[in-house]
Amino acid sequence: MESNHTPILPNPNSKDLNRLQIPDLNVLNLDQDTRTALRRLQEQGFDQTDLSSQLLKNPRRLAAVLVLLYSSPSPSHPESSDSLELPTSSKASTLRVLLTTRSKSLRSHPGQTALPGGRVDEDDREPKVLWGAFREAYEEVGLPFPTALLSTVSNTPASSSNGELGSTPMLDDKQTISELSLPHIPDIHILCTLSPHLSQWGLIVVPVIAYLSGPISSASTSTHEYTLSPNLTLRANPTEVDRIFTHPLESVLDPSLASTSGDLSDLAEKGSEDWPYEEDLYNFTDRPFPQLGNTVYRMHRFRSVASPIKGLTAEILMRIARIAYARAPVPSIEQYAPGQITGFEEISKALDQYGGIRP
Repeated sequence: MESNHTPILPNPNSKDLNRLQIPDLNVLNLDQDTRTALRRLQEQGFDQTDLSSQLLKNPRRLAAVLVLLYSSPSPSHPESSDSLELPTSSKASTLRVLLTTRSKSLRSHPGQTALPGGRVDEDDREPKVLWGAFREAYEEVGLPFPTALLSTVSNTPASSSNGELGSTPMLDDKQTISELSLPHIPDIHILCTLSPHLSQWGLIVVPVIAYLSGPISSASTSTHEYTLSPNLTLRANPTEVDRIFTHPLESVLDPSLASTSGDLSDLAEKGSEDWPYEEDLYNFTDRPFPQLGNTVYRMHRFRSVASPIKGLTAEILMRIARIAYARAPVPSIEQYAPGQITGFEEISKALDQYGGIRP
């Protein structure tokens, strides 16, 4: 397990988190490798980093991203025509992660690949990072809330939901979750949170990791819609998201796993706006960052079906994949540049010292 700090976010001793139902991975229909990978993540627990000093002056620095994983049958184990259940043999399925392409109309990071998420709001319920991550996912792509999360708040006005999102309203700027009857499904299982990452501008980003159980039958019906199961179709909020897609988690450790076609034809066209690099699957650049005292930062870029997976999104996924699969990236990928500042505490100190944090 990765080392933690103190006290905690979310607080494991709070009544809200104590009411959260911890998923029993033994009862889920998983193949051996997937169960092992999810268990490694679950063993991380809920992070214990004390963020009080960093958030004292500006609570709006806190953000959460949702890393939603699901199992997709491997090409060598195709789905049966009359059953969507996963085979139970080892290596029978691939863990994939839900991603979006940010709207090109947004001011920050337009057109870039991102995990669902954003800033934690003052009105978010406790535990705030959990509610914040799922609220943002609901706003961006219409993902229902986990039924288990609603159980942490006894007076939540939750309605039953069969997962059909066609009539689910998006939140507007004047609405709060408490004013809505929340759509929810029992198939989203919260596994853990990890210690924060820091963006170059000092935004504190907490990864929330969850698993969507089957039956799964994923397919992209259009760039703005993605069907994850027979009863769950995600729909992009056009003001925030241009595209919904998924990507194999392990491919950020071994980019050769990114393509299921064998000839890369299912990925973004090489030489296009989405992959303008000479390399087939992976590219990186080392560059000085003024916000970190001109120390070198390595920008990873992974080819996908959409825009490249890069920057903080790539960092988070590489970290999660290393935990899940208990291995380092292939030798051609060095995660950090020589002399790169790493770790929450060290990056935080550098941002404070060199003025990288916005007021």
